[in-house]
Amino acid sequence: MLKTIYWKLLLLFLRYFNLFIKSEKLKNRVAKKQYEGMRFKLSKQNVQLGENSIVYNTKFSFSSKGDHFYIGNNTTITGATLLGHDASPCVFLDALVLKPDVWAVGSRKSFRDPIHIGDNVFVGHGCIILPGVVIGDNTIVAAGSVVTKNLDSDSVYVGNPARKIKHIDNYIQKYKSILSDSPEKF
Repeated sequence: MLKTIYWKLLLLFLRYFNLFIKSEKLKNRVAKKQYEGMRFKLSKQNVQLGENSIVYNTKFSFSSKGDHFYIGNNTTITGATLLGHDASPCVFLDALVLKPDVWAVGSRKSFRDPIHIGDNVFVGHGCIILPGVVIGDNTIVAAGSVVTKNLDSDSVYVGNPARKIKHIDNYIQKYKSILSDSPEKF
């Protein structure tokens, strides 16, 4: 509890302190502390974050029974929503309604299944990832995609529902070419 309060206060302070910092070295030290705080906060939400991975403005579902998320190494997730449970079956299955008062803690049972995201994955802004999904290594999930089933490794996915559009090697070659021809775009 005290550790959580410490991180909340420290991150709030650093957010405003960062506005006045001129030194690049000090800015990097503050950024490292903010990264450590993000990792701590995510761990409290049952998110296991691999080495050299970062999560920006992403929502992870929460339930009193515990949703779980496993994110590999060298992975970036930006502005996505990860749903580790699905409460919709309780609307149709009376056996899942435990208490008549919907506001009561533990009043409904939800389907839950952890989400696994591999190494070297990029999940774009606005993506929604549903319970139980496994995203393979070396995969790009384009902005706005809805991931309803497992995604193979070494691939690029787009759309709703997400569908494979190309192999990762084609994607890498495209951006190598752009970097070579138009480096100012990076």
